[in-house]
Amino acid sequence: MSTNRHPIEQEELMAYLDGELPADQATEALSHMELCPECQTLAADCRGVSEQLMAWEVESTDEVGIRPHINAALEERLQKRKPAKVSLPRLQNSVMTSRWVWAGAFALVCLAVGLTVMLSRNRNEDRSTAYPSMASIEQYLMPDRNAEIALARSAAPQSISSDAKILVLGWRGYETAREGKNGFVCLVERSWMSPFNSAEFWNPKVRVPGCFNAAAARSILPITMKRTEMVLAGLSKAQMIDRMKSEFDNKELPTPEPGAMCYMMSRAGHLSDAIGHYVPHLMFYFSLTDKSSWGADLPDSPVTMNPQFQGGPEPITEFVIPVGKWSDGTAAPAM
Repeated sequence: MSTNRHPIEQEELMAYLDGELPADQATEALSHMELCPECQTLAADCRGVSEQLMAWEVESTDEVGIRPHINAALEERLQKRKPAKVSLPRLQNSVMTSRWVWAGAFALVCLAVGLTVMLSRNRNEDRSTAYPSMASIEQYLMPDRNAEIALARSAAPQSISSDAKILVLGWRGYETAREGKNGFVCLVERSWMSPFNSAEFWNPKVRVPGCFNAAAARSILPITMKRTEMVLAGLSKAQMIDRMKSEFDNKELPTPEPGAMCYMMSRAGHLSDAIGHYVPHLMFYFSLTDKSSWGADLPDSPVTMNPQFQGGPEPITEFVIPVGKWSDGTAAPAM
């Protein structure tokens, strides 16, 4: 990326995406990216690669200090080999020796890969206990307000999100960053919108861009607001469950309106450590209903039941349907 045309290099772009650039450089980078399709595409690709690597987390064998030694030994041996005429017995011995060297090297590489896979598996198992309690509120906030606005808008195609109301998370809850005019409301949900029994309920890395239509903004978005209010008030999960159940029983919180749905088509979100940004999809909300009414979770059915509210205090059934494109129009991976 040329510095003559772009204010940041590729390395600095990665630092910006990781939140490691100083505030003045981050502001300059964001202002440029909002107007530069090339940098927007590069940033989206970088986020995708980063999320895939985060989901995989298998270390290179370089990190365990084995492959470089193997390569060095083999390279040294190859450099020492000189062409010479040899008798057939000597050639056979040389071939056999070479085979043993390569076999030993291959065995060591396999051992290294096995060790790294085992270490990765152990790390994956440790994830279930990685977020036992709420982190500091600063870790859930996005210091760059414009970045959160852009991330919220990425939930739906521009034809929808450009005229939607945009909410961003602040110290006291969600607040309006942009007024809308088409009835849609876009925001970035945090980890406490996961199922209450999720191991990642307090994961501060979770960022879930969503764009609710008018029916969902009236009947589903209040749940996001209520959970966020309780989290910021310091309530425990048990207290939150009791409060949510009570408010639904007393009809202080609405049930899903007919037609309530949400766009979740961002390629820049992070739904969880386990699935990263998942695939672009649409969400549909109903009062408690049997999933067979939609043929959800049947073989070859594109419809699945989302576990977000399943078994929780909210009397809601939520269906998910994947779509073939991200919100920016690029093709998405098959589910």
